Amino acid sequence: MTQTVSDTVPLIDLARARGGEQDRRQLARQIDDANSHVGFLAVVNHGVSAQLLDDMYAVTAEFFDCAESVKLAVRGEPDTSRGYMPPKSRALARTRGKVTPADLVEFFSIGLPDVPAGDPWFVEARRRGHFRDNIWPSVNGFRGVWERYYDEMAALAFDMMRLFALALGLDEHWFDNKVDKPISNLFANHYPPLEHPPEPGQLRIGEHTDYGSLTLLYQRDAVGGLEVRLDDVWVPVAPIADSFVVNIGDLMARWTNDRWTSTLHRVQNPTLTGPASRRLSLPFFCQPNYDSVIETVPTCVSAGTPSKYPTTTSGQNVTDKTRASFGVRT
Repeated sequence: MTQTVSDTVPLIDLARARGGEQDRRQLARQIDDANSHVGFLAVVNHGVSAQLLDDMYAVTAEFFDCAESVKLAVRGEPDTSRGYMPPKSRALARTRGKVTPADLVEFFSIGLPDVPAGDPWFVEARRRGHFRDNIWPSVNGFRGVWERYYDEMAALAFDMMRLFALALGLDEHWFDNKVDKPISNLFANHYPPLEHPPEPGQLRIGEHTDYGSLTLLYQRDAVGGLEVRLDDVWVPVAPIADSFVVNIGDLMARWTNDRWTSTLHRVQNPTLTGPASRRLSLPFFCQPNYDSVIETVPTCVSAGTPSKYPTTTSGQNVTDKTRASFGVRT
């Protein structure tokens, strides 16, 4: 029987993914069930070292504790997912067409650390606005830790996509050539201590669905705040030790013809105030290769179940969604 977090989000043990074929297929069935009914799951025994996670939290907290001038020195351009973004830069509910006050969160983000120079595929991708240069703060050790962590997340996301393929009744390598050069982004979400009452309707992060194929979220703070919308009720997803929360995004729902659900979620304001209300989380957004054509996978379409969506690409999807969150007109 699948264990659950808060009786809502299934807990998946990835140690079984390193077992035999029967173990992997049983795990795939659990993943299919979770993605079909909840859109969220949590994974343990993921292989990411506790030391690396500690190092990520340490250097990232040090950066957000820097003076505003230090952070603004590495501020990125709007909608590029690079560098620092101050509080109230985005309102993710806008991607749902809702007009709300800006979110009470500041960000730092990077993309692929090493972009091959001169490779024609990457040159074209950069021309289209992907694989932008990363912007690095001067915090000691920051870049090395973030690059190592990005590589770990990219590898874990690739492994999860293989399990997703099995869960969909596909060959486990079906997604390989669609996510081998992904336009994925690694973020740190820092929720500063609440010192003033939020505006009406203002949250730490407004309700939204994620954009891509899957998200890997590491959260360890007791403050919590992540909530998912299930059966018209907001349900908290409490942190669980040594786990990653995994949720699918709009692109994966579209890829599966809504067999899997991209679940609405948000980060609620804490009941605490002052320093104790600070929160830090680390989401990795897996976005397939910019030119991956997104059309219904073969096992999710039939004569009786035609495709619901027109064909798009991974790059166009993420560009449109990101611009909407910043209020940029397309």
